[in-house]
Amino acid sequence: MGQDEDDLNASIAHVILSCVAGRGISSRSSRYAQPGMHANFFIHGIIGFMHYQSGKFNNDFARAYVISYRASKYLALPCLMADLYRGNDALSVLHLASGILPFALSLSEKDNVELGSLMIACNIISLCYYSFEHNREWGWFTAGSAIFAYFLAPQMGPKIMYPLGLALMEYCAYRVSSVRIETPS
Repeated sequence: MGQDEDDLNASIAHVILSCVAGRGISSRSSRYAQPGMHANFFIHGIIGFMHYQSGKFNNDFARAYVISYRASKYLALPCLMADLYRGNDALSVLHLASGILPFALSLSEKDNVELGSLMIACNIISLCYYSFEHNREWGWFTAGSAIFAYFLAPQMGPKIMYPLGLALMEYCAYRVSSVRIETPS
């Protein structure tokens, strides 16, 4: 595959991410009021498209893409968890802080990848606990897709894996709160 074809595929993957995230923003139920994760992925998808097509636009979106990439990596899952735990102020703030700290470090060019990975893993574990506690099947799917997007996709190589992994995570995430699974009495 040539560089132009690789960039085109990455652009298409980012458009798919934007479309799925746009659906997540538009399908908020009355209980699911914080669009942090969805907006983050939507913006990352748009900036990713412009970054990989910047030769066609005669602009350089590399710096904006780096910031957007870091935000999608460090802030999205903590925003989802803060929303899911929004009835518990302490847990909501803890989840938001778990994303803001590695994001702030990465913006100050002191990116601590190990700390960021630890915070992502803690949020995934918290999502698993939430899914177990509230019997949310889509929470388990979201946690699995987060493992894929954050830990496996960057290791796989093709530029399309990360945005497609985020799109899968987004698809599962906006169903966590909207689908209720009741156990029979």
